[in-house]
Amino acid sequence: VDEAQLKEFYDKNPTAFQTPEQARIEFVLLTAETLVAQTTVEPADVRKQYDTNVRQYTAEEERTAAHILIPVKPDASDAEKAAARQKAEELAAQVKASPAKFAELAKANSQDPGSAAQGGDLGTFARGNMVKPFDDAVFALKPGEIVGPVQTDFGWHVIRVTGITLAKTRPFDEVKGQIETELKRQKA
Repeated sequence: VDEAQLKEFYDKNPTAFQTPEQARIEFVLLTAETLVAQTTVEPADVRKQYDTNVRQYTAEEERTAAHILIPVKPDASDAEKAAARQKAEELAAQVKASPAKFAELAKANSQDPGSAAQGGDLGTFARGNMVKPFDDAVFALKPGEIVGPVQTDFGWHVIRVTGITLAKTRPFDEVKGQIETELKRQKA
């Protein structure tokens, strides 16, 4: 094979003699987890975060209560309103005389579809989760006390507080790790 044939073959097949384009790349992968692991936080900053936001680590006082509802429609006549109040007063007198029968009387008389079948049990709730007159009445009572009738937009309620969970602030040592992780995440 002479030089001319080689040159001719080379000119007709240029792609056969090309090497693919290449690049040399260096990169850094930044992830929050990696940065958090490499971040440090001063213990004083952790303590300051706790002291500044102590309310964030405090569970509010909660009450457990049950009620009997005698509803009154907004457009009810005065006679219907008076009859509902009278029935609520009678039920209040009965449960105050026999507190042990509260659940039984609630099942038989309450017209709250959500709680009547459970003996009027509303579960546990914090202040501000119920309508104001109901809320005010519940948070003025001690466990076992009964109040009623209490009027709300829904009608008349006879209410019994069955328990109190006092407000509790989680101690610093309990939340220290959580605060430290959060501060590291923010820094990262």
